[in-house]
Amino acid sequence: MSSADLHNPNSQAYKKARRLYFKATKNRNPDLELDWSPFRAEEKKYKARFPPPDLSNVLDLATLDPAREDEIGQGVWRGSHLLHYKELSAAGRSTKFYAIPEIPGAVVSALFYEPKQRELVRWSLCDQARENETNLDIHYTLPKDGLWNTWLRSRHDSSKDITVHPKATEASSVTQETPGPRQLVNNIPAAPDTFSTISNTPKPPPTPSASIKPSSASELLTKLRWANIGWFYHWGTKQYDFTKGKGVIDPRLRDLCRDAVAAVDWRQVYGETNGIWGDGEADWTTWNETYGVPRILDDTLPPHLKDLDENWEPYAAYMRTARINVNVRQVFPKGFKPDFVDA
Repeated sequence: MSSADLHNPNSQAYKKARRLYFKATKNRNPDLELDWSPFRAEEKKYKARFPPPDLSNVLDLATLDPAREDEIGQGVWRGSHLLHYKELSAAGRSTKFYAIPEIPGAVVSALFYEPKQRELVRWSLCDQARENETNLDIHYTLPKDGLWNTWLRSRHDSSKDITVHPKATEASSVTQETPGPRQLVNNIPAAPDTFSTISNTPKPPPTPSASIKPSSASELLTKLRWANIGWFYHWGTKQYDFTKGKGVIDPRLRDLCRDAVAAVDWRQVYGETNGIWGDGEADWTTWNETYGVPRILDDTLPPHLKDLDENWEPYAAYMRTARINVNVRQVFPKGFKPDFVDA
């Protein structure tokens, strides 16, 4: 069933999806959505397979570029450029940047790092996810070469698709998690005067699941959700665990972030007195908005990331149903430097 079929009310696929939708929702509690947070409601809206989500209120920078019209048409999905945005002048650069006034400090660019995307995809899968802790390390003893590299070797020889065993089967005893909904973590706000309390909060390692089964490397690859970068983020307490030390930031990622910040004239975003570079460093501004990636829209892989050669084919296949989202956060307030942070 293609995306185009689900956007055509006259297609058989659309009619079938509509029947299944009515069947699945006819007994649904009409008050179900009342308990959803605004974030959850938006997430559910865009994750819905039927009816296809309306993207008329989604900023789509591709619609501002006539050269990408064929690309949009092939993918069916189309957002809007009629939302409130401000194009920033970028002297000497072909890449365009846009500020979003409703989200102070938010600047977006669709094509800023396009020439480096293939290199970054390779690095993320081959190196970053191998050298750093991931969501799967909690539950599995992963191969030393990493899931991606292990899977690459097995593409043409299934006998090399090794079985990865859960950590729970290797431990003498595992504490079962308490059944029920996930518990809300309500932390004190992070600030210089609360830093000591936050740092000393116990951050025990998460408990490996006792119910998961051994899986092949190819099966686990689809379950890879995140790989840590820099300071380790402890998901159980929603705080950083500084006892693990500061992870190494790969130069290609560090340079990309610096180039992105340096490419923007922040005076056009904040005015003359804020957001300006000083002493060779970026004045990072904290962004308190909630964000997420609720869904990868079907048939939206850009042409420059599709099958270009045999060596790139496995990466293109992965990116057809996945995205690699790098989040760079300010860990410490500006001007605050804990004693244990190296100069």
